[in-house]
Amino acid sequence: MTEVLTPEWWDHLGKELNGDDRWLAVSKWFDARIQFDYETGTAALDVRNGKVLSVTHGAPARGADVILSAPRKEWESLIAGETDWFKGTSPGLGEISVTGDVVTAMRNAKTMWLTLEAMKRVDRELPAAPAPSPEPQPSGKEIVGRYINVNGIRTYYEEAGEGPAIVCLHAASQDAMMYRHVLEGLSDHYRVIALDAPGHCKSELPADGPFTSITQHAEFNEAFMEALGLEKPAIIGCSFAGNQVLELAARRPHAYAAVVSSEGADYTPTVADFFLEMMRTDGHQIVDGWSQSLTGNRTPEDRRRDVVWQIQRNPAEVMVGDLIGYGHFDQRDNMSKIQAPVLLLRGDGDWLVSQEQVEATQSRVPGSEITVLAGTGHYPMIENPYEFNESVREFLHKVDYK
Repeated sequence: MTEVLTPEWWDHLGKELNGDDRWLAVSKWFDARIQFDYETGTAALDVRNGKVLSVTHGAPARGADVILSAPRKEWESLIAGETDWFKGTSPGLGEISVTGDVVTAMRNAKTMWLTLEAMKRVDRELPAAPAPSPEPQPSGKEIVGRYINVNGIRTYYEEAGEGPAIVCLHAASQDAMMYRHVLEGLSDHYRVIALDAPGHCKSELPADGPFTSITQHAEFNEAFMEALGLEKPAIIGCSFAGNQVLELAARRPHAYAAVVSSEGADYTPTVADFFLEMMRTDGHQIVDGWSQSLTGNRTPEDRRRDVVWQIQRNPAEVMVGDLIGYGHFDQRDNMSKIQAPVLLLRGDGDWLVSQEQVEATQSRVPGSEITVLAGTGHYPMIENPYEFNESVREFLHKVDYK
């Protein structure tokens, strides 16, 4: 690989950005000097009206609007494709600090993300992408949408198939659409149900505003399952709902036939207050890049677009409510209460929920097991639905839920 972070390399980064149609489109109204400190030197880009006008080797004489600082090894890790803007700037996960006008950086998070993505392409040929994950295999069963009143909230849900029930609970800022391929794929032998959480997409917003704790969602979903008359269903959750199904199983140890916690853990203190404040005003722009950052390298482009489109379907206040609940979740002391069989399913491309977090959760959940999907990120039922469904099916058969 060509030597990185040299004066010539920074000049080539400026040219790379000016030739990047995605970056130019997103950065059209962006005006700022971005300074990069990398331990052995400093460089800066002067961006005006979405074009790199000049590259400075050393600190710019007129100062910088946004300053990104990290050890040289962190920049080299980023250039090698091992991290990105979102992971690199997440407290406890990366070593890139942002100073100066941090609000401008966050309100232009997609520009910042694409700037750092361009660094991976400078003077190097990217490795060939692995073969994409398999196409989903629909059962052909009809998906039917219905409304039901739960605790005074008009709640939308979809279902397909007949047989033992599986209830699917979606991730933060998502809705039942997240489980489209699960409804289509597992309905050959199961009655698969997916709902929009209160305030999400087609379900009514609670009178007091969005829920801000996972316990509120757990209490609501207990009432939802009771309203449908479900007895000992299997439950699946993803991300903040991957956490939720663990809480549900601890709250009612004998109420569920099986539990699948996808991209979940019993402790997730990973959302900073400043990030939540920026989400209130710029949530849709932030989650655009953030959700793409969390996808795996086997996710084909059409499913990557689905991830972004689906997560942007809810208003910012709902996104923030979900993430407050996620960032304050800690059920470590309750995991020993779980009696149901538990599968902890994770994509290895998910940097938000680490293998270490999942293994720590497993150590506290009696008899639980882990499955890892290669080249898959934080949204496996969208990114890699066939292997996700087959992993769930294999687990349910193993615990004799069929």
